[in-house]
Amino acid sequence: MSRKRVEEPYWAPLPRPHFTAAQTAAIVARQLIPIVGVLFFHWSASQFLLLSVFNIGLAIAAIGCIGAAVPAHAAAAPDPQDALGRWISLFATGLIAALLFTAMFGWVIGLFVDWKMSLVWGALATMLFAAPGVLEQYRTDLASALTETQRKQRDQPNVIGLVLCAGLLFMMSGYIGELGRFGLVIVVMAATGLFILRDLRPDLMRELTRPKNMPPPAEYGEAAKRHDFLGFVLGGMKAKAAKPRASEKKDA
Repeated sequence: MSRKRVEEPYWAPLPRPHFTAAQTAAIVARQLIPIVGVLFFHWSASQFLLLSVFNIGLAIAAIGCIGAAVPAHAAAAPDPQDALGRWISLFATGLIAALLFTAMFGWVIGLFVDWKMSLVWGALATMLFAAPGVLEQYRTDLASALTETQRKQRDQPNVIGLVLCAGLLFMMSGYIGELGRFGLVIVVMAATGLFILRDLRPDLMRELTRPKNMPPPAEYGEAAKRHDFLGFVLGGMKAKAAKPRASEKKDA
């Protein structure tokens, strides 16, 4: 009896995105909201974790909503009233999906969280700063020639990366409350830096989800084969530094 072959999930390298200054500011501001709550509104560890999980849930919901909105736009008649209704429906669906994801990964945290009004304002600010990126991705997908299947394949590693971040937050919930105020600030700063890197450099974060049977980018050498993330980043920096030197030799 032959064993059924298990296929690796789809994976493809992602080119480095080039964000405008406004897009970069929106991404950074969105990720800084939890740390602002901890530093200036005296949020507890559970409040930081809950809003961070909601932020991830919102990102996953946005991917799903864009995936549904693009084919719906192509199939729908150009009626402004219908378009407004579709957008309201998509917004409501995305918000419900984000809340369900938050409940799935953060229900234990929610049992002990102090529901301050600043936490609600933090969630609203997170949605506000997420909106420009969602709209830009929607316009890009509308203008692209990618099929629905190709978009799903492109987004699959992104969703895996976001779920891994949610799992990290879930594991942190077991001990972060015992670190004291100083320890909480240090962990929050480290997590915020990781999430900013994830959103500004999704091409680097995608490498963490590369299947074992997928060859790494050639310019990063052996580090990428071992999933050595720091070596992967440093290798990319060395490769960039080597390019001007090679061109200088040619000129000489």
